Formats: sequence, structure tokens, C-alpha cells
Amino acid sequence: MPKSFIARSAFILCLALIVAAAAFIGMKYFDQPTKNKGAKALIGGPFNLVDHTGKDVSEKDFMGKYMLIYFGYTYCPDVCPTSLTLLSEALDIVEAKDPELAKLVTPVFITVDPERDTVSAMNDYVENFYPTMVGLTGTTEQVSAAAKAYRVFFQKAETEEANEYLMDHSSITYLMGPDGQYSKHYGHGTGPELMAESMLKILTE
Repeated sequence: MPKSFIARSAFILCLALIVAAAAFIGMKYFDQPTKNKGAKALIGGPFNLVDHTGKDVSEKDFMGKYMLIYFGYTYCPDVCPTSLTLLSEALDIVEAKDPELAKLVTPVFITVDPERDTVSAMNDYVENFYPTMVGLTGTTEQVSAAAKAYRVFFQKAETEEANEYLMDHSSITYLMGPDGQYSKHYGHGTGPELMAESMLKILTE
């Protein structure tokens, strides 16, 4: 078996373990009970990015609607497309049960790889998921600021070939309220039925 194949396989396995560990740490952080029950989770905040049509947007453009947010990147081999498919299926379930409630939620995909995820790349990518999904990119500084606001971990995983790299990143889907405040989060692999049930409960409160 070629050494390059073995090395690549080992790299992908290590990356999967890193992503899993990051998701586990993130879940443990979010699941910790708050000492002050009236306190708000420190998730979310201002951002200035560019959507998949080339329009400058900020968190203010989403006020009045729920945002179902996921951070990832278009070159992601499996974690990102899996998560985006699950949240899209969850929204399909919500829409089937109550189309008007589904309209209250905007799915948002924010890249952690602005170097490759141009407006054009994001536009092509989001077409594969829920029809109203918004793809957001920007400069490295803008993306880093947005990720920091949402407590998202990410870093470039270098390989032997400089033009081929993967991104280590946490894999958590956030449901933000119409006021921009954190409402709920869903760990990697949360099934669409469970996610939809949770969203329906929140949307009808």
C-alpha cells in the first residue's frame, strides 16, 4: 500500500478525532448549568459579512427572524454536508407541519475558510441544501470576529500539499431568537426529527 495513502488516511483519522473532541468540549461547555438562571448565554453578537449573492449583511438584517446557524466550509469532506443536510431535513419537517412557522427560520451557513469560500463558491454550495439557506463569507478578520462571537473553534490543518488543506472546526448548530439572542444549540449528529421537535416547541412558545 503506498505510503502517501497511509499518511493521508492517518491524517483524516486524526482530523476526525480532533473535530469529535472539539464538538464534545463544546457540548460540555453549553450543557453546564448556569448559576444565574436569569443570565443569558454569551453566544452570538454583531457581525459584518457578505452573503452568497454578494450583498453586505450584518446581524441586523436577520432581526425579527430565527437564525439556524452552522459554521463550516465548502471543502469539508463529510461533517459539514452531513450537518447542513440534517438541519435542512429538520426544516422540511417543520415546514410540512406548519409552513408559516418554517418561514420564521432562516438557515445560515457561515464559512470558516474565507480563503477559498468566495461569494461564487458559497452560492453554488448553499443551493444543495434548504432553499432559503443564506451563505456568508468575508475577510479573514470578519469571519474570525463572527466565529469568536459564537464561540466557534477553527484552524487550518496543514498537509504536505499547500493547495490541499482541511479545516479543524467545532460542529454545533445554533438556533438564535428574533432578538439575536441564543435560544438553543444542537450537537453534531442530532437527528432531524429531534431538531424539528425542539424548534417547533420554541417557535410556538
